[in-house]
Amino acid sequence: MVPASVQTPFTVVRTLEDALELLRTHLVVTEVPAHGTPSLVEAVVGGPLAGSWREHAKGRLIYRLGRQLRASPQVLAVRLVEGKVAFVHPALWPEVYRVAMEPTRRRASLAGLSPRARALLEVVERDGELRLERSGPWTKEREVLEARLLVHSAEEQGLNGAHRAVLRSWRAWAPPALERAAAALSYGEALARLEHASGGAPAGLGPWVY
Repeated sequence: MVPASVQTPFTVVRTLEDALELLRTHLVVTEVPAHGTPSLVEAVVGGPLAGSWREHAKGRLIYRLGRQLRASPQVLAVRLVEGKVAFVHPALWPEVYRVAMEPTRRRASLAGLSPRARALLEVVERDGELRLERSGPWTKEREVLEARLLVHSAEEQGLNGAHRAVLRSWRAWAPPALERAAAALSYGEALARLEHASGGAPAGLGPWVY
């Protein structure tokens, strides 16, 4: 069966509210095109795109909206589909949290981490929250932790306009009500719901999903 999101005509996104409405409709929206989900890039352009979105006339708008979605309290950004960043609606946050906190998955995710990545994770787990330059000396380690779903990651814009990465432990991020909703799910149920909403994903979690 073809996912409903594939059958839906392209919705043209011009503003952050447009992008949030797209997310409310589909629950999972990838940043760049991926199989089975609508993407921010195609929604802004208005259809399939040949070539790099960065070179498109609307490339700056796509970039700005991507940053705004990452910074929005209404959005969770995780590498959930084909290794690509996916924006997730709050309706599926318990499922993401359940998968992120699964002990067997976390143990597999920890395997093979570099000493620097482990050190960064230890700081985040100890302090609950850590702010880093989006592009800086810890970028590689941060991206590894994000890709393995070992930390919650968001962005914020400083007074100087620069965007910073905000890393949080999953326990520090999740309010009690979300934890309770996640605890009511089995690991298999959480994965199945994410897969349904993501058109066959979460392939983006690769070998760390069982």
